[in-house]
Amino acid sequence: MENKLIILIHGYFGFGNVGDETVLSVAFDEFRRIFGDNVEFVVLSSNPGRTVRIHGVRAIRERLTSPVFWRFFLRSHVLVFAGGGRYGYATWRRMVLLALLAELLGKAVVFWTVGVYPYDWRGFPVISREPMPFRGLTGLLIRLVISRASYVSVRDRYSYGVLRMTGVNRRVVIEDDLAFRMKPPDPGECASLAVKYGIAGGRVLGINLRTLDYETNRRVVDYVVRLVREFMGRGFDRVVFVPFGFGSFEGRFFDDDLIIANVLKKYVPNLVVINEELNPRTILCLFNYFDYLIVMRHHAIIFALLANKPMTALVYDTKSLELLRASNKSNNVNVILIREFI
Repeated sequence: MENKLIILIHGYFGFGNVGDETVLSVAFDEFRRIFGDNVEFVVLSSNPGRTVRIHGVRAIRERLTSPVFWRFFLRSHVLVFAGGGRYGYATWRRMVLLALLAELLGKAVVFWTVGVYPYDWRGFPVISREPMPFRGLTGLLIRLVISRASYVSVRDRYSYGVLRMTGVNRRVVIEDDLAFRMKPPDPGECASLAVKYGIAGGRVLGINLRTLDYETNRRVVDYVVRLVREFMGRGFDRVVFVPFGFGSFEGRFFDDDLIIANVLKKYVPNLVVINEELNPRTILCLFNYFDYLIVMRHHAIIFALLANKPMTALVYDTKSLELLRASNKSNNVNVILIREFI
């Protein structure tokens, strides 16, 4: 590793989240395109074993009491905060303190298509239409660290507005979520997967929902059941649920899409639930075989846009509303704000 550029990548990796793993995969591709084989990755992951299994790279926990963490942190050349929605004061304090230490040690620090949201998020619908600044010590640290960073980009105008209102005056780029750069899957590989999962023929309705609080889940399921019945009445003969969250830790119910999938299946008995953890390219393959999509997760919306499929997007958070506002395919999207029916 001594002769290679060592890049330490920070994000919500190892949580079983398809969107974040897509971001990580694209980050690898982009750095390899620039630096070739002269780069070594170390991923800060909540579940290093899961990250190694999916991506085949070195992964460690972000544990400040761990000698392993400090060994790789000190040997790294670049610290990259890659994608993802970064919520609340506690998250940003931890991020900027780590970034400040990296900057003081002479490392390059990159914020790359991050989502900047000053409110906490714990599995309930939240849509903030107007940016709000970070205040106090956290705001001061954000201004200090980002002013010294090598590169800063955000994934939506809301995030840009938060940084500007927080007092960040340096150049900040607004660029698309890294998932939009995912390489298209091989058509032959996709055809075999379509046969495997029984979606190669007929009219197929694809669904992705995110598990939220009990009352929101109940109302979302009621709404989606009505939609499914409408589509079945219009000739759709298969309904497939594709999770984008496969669970992480106890108490983080919002990481496990299979919870709400199993509730939905009680009312849609013919629902096919894909319950194995698939890689992002495989999931994009499946999206190409859906005729219509009902989607809720941020990156499920992006996958539907990548596959150029018509969809109903159930929006529960600021990030997805911002994504759809910026999309040039809005005529293919029926946007439903979840708060309108809860």
